[in-house]
Amino acid sequence: MNLRIKILGGCLALACVPAILGSFAHSTQRDLGAIAISLYDNTFLAMSYLRSAQNRLLGAEASLQRSSIDEVIDDGRAGVIAALPEAADDLDIAVERAPSAGAQSAAKALTISLLRTTDTAAALPLSELYSSLRDLNASLDTLVEVYAAEGFRQRQSAGRLIEAILRQTWLAIGISLGVALLITVILTRAIIPPVRAAVAIARAIAGGRFDNKITVAGWSRSETDELLRALATMQASFVELLADQEMSHTGKMQAQLARFDAALSNMVQGLCLFGPDETLVVVNRRFVEMFGQPVMGRRKEEVFDDPQLSRLFALDGGGKDSACCDLADGRSFMVIRQAVNGGGWLATYEDLAERRQAEAKLTYMAHHDSLTKLPNRAMFREHMVHALGRAQRQTGLAVMLLDLDRFKSVNDTLGHPTGDALLCQVADRLKACTRPADLVVRLGGDEFAIVQEAVAQPEEVTVLAQRLVASLAEPFHIDGHQVVTGTSIGIALTQDGLDEADEMLKRADLALYRAKEEGRGTWRFFEPAMNARVIAKRKLEQDLRRAVAEEQFQVYYQPVVEADGRLISGFEALVRWIHPERGTVSPAEFIPVAEELGLIRPIGSWVLRQACIAAAAWPGELKVAVNLSPIQFTGGALVSEVASALRDGGLAPHLLELEITESLLLNDDAAVLATLHKLRALGVRIAMDDFGTGYSSLSYLQRFPFDKIKIDQSFVRGLGQDEHCSAIIRAVVGLGKALGMTVNAEGVETVEQLAALRAEGCGEFQGYLFSKPRPGEDVRAMLGASACSPEGSGYRSAAA
Repeated sequence: MNLRIKILGGCLALACVPAILGSFAHSTQRDLGAIAISLYDNTFLAMSYLRSAQNRLLGAEASLQRSSIDEVIDDGRAGVIAALPEAADDLDIAVERAPSAGAQSAAKALTISLLRTTDTAAALPLSELYSSLRDLNASLDTLVEVYAAEGFRQRQSAGRLIEAILRQTWLAIGISLGVALLITVILTRAIIPPVRAAVAIARAIAGGRFDNKITVAGWSRSETDELLRALATMQASFVELLADQEMSHTGKMQAQLARFDAALSNMVQGLCLFGPDETLVVVNRRFVEMFGQPVMGRRKEEVFDDPQLSRLFALDGGGKDSACCDLADGRSFMVIRQAVNGGGWLATYEDLAERRQAEAKLTYMAHHDSLTKLPNRAMFREHMVHALGRAQRQTGLAVMLLDLDRFKSVNDTLGHPTGDALLCQVADRLKACTRPADLVVRLGGDEFAIVQEAVAQPEEVTVLAQRLVASLAEPFHIDGHQVVTGTSIGIALTQDGLDEADEMLKRADLALYRAKEEGRGTWRFFEPAMNARVIAKRKLEQDLRRAVAEEQFQVYYQPVVEADGRLISGFEALVRWIHPERGTVSPAEFIPVAEELGLIRPIGSWVLRQACIAAAAWPGELKVAVNLSPIQFTGGALVSEVASALRDGGLAPHLLELEITESLLLNDDAAVLATLHKLRALGVRIAMDDFGTGYSSLSYLQRFPFDKIKIDQSFVRGLGQDEHCSAIIRAVVGLGKALGMTVNAEGVETVEQLAALRAEGCGEFQGYLFSKPRPGEDVRAMLGASACSPEGSGYRSAAA
């Protein structure tokens, strides 16, 4: 049976017990009420009416006595006649409420006598009337006693009935309690045992026991049976889960053991493990490779037959210990022994010969270049410490710093593998040119150094330098390519024997810088003046950084004159550095430094903005030309800078002319050409400056339609002195006209040069013949009628 039905039935049965008991109590209360009403109505109320009738008769009797005494007969009879009917009415009620049939008969008889007396009262003599009244009162007294006796009997009956009802009530209460207890016992026996069984099974499952026998009737659908079924399902699920976990754990343990075995098998050191009973438990593959296969499960002195190998287990200290063990066969091992928690110990064995080999290899790698196998910078420093010490006691020391010429172009054109092969061949030639006592070092990239000891005279170093330059100037043959390079050499000699390695290298680097400046493929010795140049350059760099931050620059403008030599078509913007101490610094001095430091980018951007602002204020359609550095083309911001300068200055794009040099197109001509096309799309003009002095590749003019070609002033200065200059100018002018490009000649200083250029057909001129570069406030003065005419500018002729 369903548990809810059991509980509901038990509750209903328990509810019926008080209902039945209440019904019984209600019945007994109704009986008691009936007894109380009967006592009141049939006894006490009847007695009250009898007393009322008796009082009326006594009153009538008393009225007759007074009338006989006072001799007022009529008045007394009248009172009697009036009282008798009322007394009869009271008796009628008493009859109706008589407590018994006998009492009711006596009351009826008395009522009849009273009515007869009432009828004859008016005719009877007073004495007879008085006697009748006395008889009636006596009969009434008797009737009262009868009623009283009946009331007493009824009260006794009521008492006995109440006692019986009380006994029945207690009996009913006892029966109710018994029934309730019985229902409770039945309900408990029906619910508690299966619930207790379910709790016991749940506790067993929670305690880890999963072999509990759970019996459930198949047809039953009670809650307890459903609970037992759920416990049975849960127990089965736990059993299955534990089985899966055990399988998974077994798999994980096997995987862990496999990883452990792999770790042991791939250890560099040999390993053995002895258990708490001092018997060998585990060895790894490296241990077997070192010492052979031991006998497992033996004590340490029984593991190997060779007593020499038993020395491997000689350590016997507690905790961790280590020692070097030398075997008779010459091998040495580092033995580290470590106690194991729970008893036993393990030991690792490292072959010191392998360690020494590895250390030697690491030392070699730390002191040699991986590509050329030459000593590196670290070994150079160590060698210099000892060499300088020897130089103090013996003769001098020379440090030669070599840098390959045109090595970057080899990497760019033939690739880095070819460049690496070139470095290896260079290393071989350097070693072939030097003595065994000399140290040849690769410092990095294409930079090498040679330390030459026992140098008595500088001429000895010069001989080696000549040999090195000549050797490296010979072509190299690499993968079918003939590579031609060269070297520049800087040389530093010890001065007082107290020099340091870094200082020697610094001096050699200064001398190398001078050698590169003077044409490459040569060598130079360090001179103190070189150091002064470096200090001056460093000071210039610091001042230039400050100048950029404080905008210590000023834009000067040189007029561009049209072919007639009188009309100004525009100005070229030229930056000047107004140094607070040195005054005006030449662009030839600070522009290369600015490009090297990357400061040319903010300087060029500032000049561009200032030129656009100034040109926008000039009268008419005057153009302004601004020079761009190749550095400004890197980073991808040039186009936006030009557009911003035009917008902020309010200058029409066709009035801005940007001048570039041929060297710009050598680095990444595709990217540069893309940037030039974007600038052209803004509407600005593009000019090729210093044409003829660089690589002068005509393909540049073919791939990008320049608006102007500017002939370098070196060709202008050669007019009248070198026929080749005239031929070059004639060719450039013809090329420009054929391509539809304006040709500008720079550096015009004499009337003769102007005449020759006009004869060749140049379209524009610049130079001191017309005006030197002047500040922006002088532009309007230069625009005067005679400011740019040769006649009014005070030019000097070639004859003068």
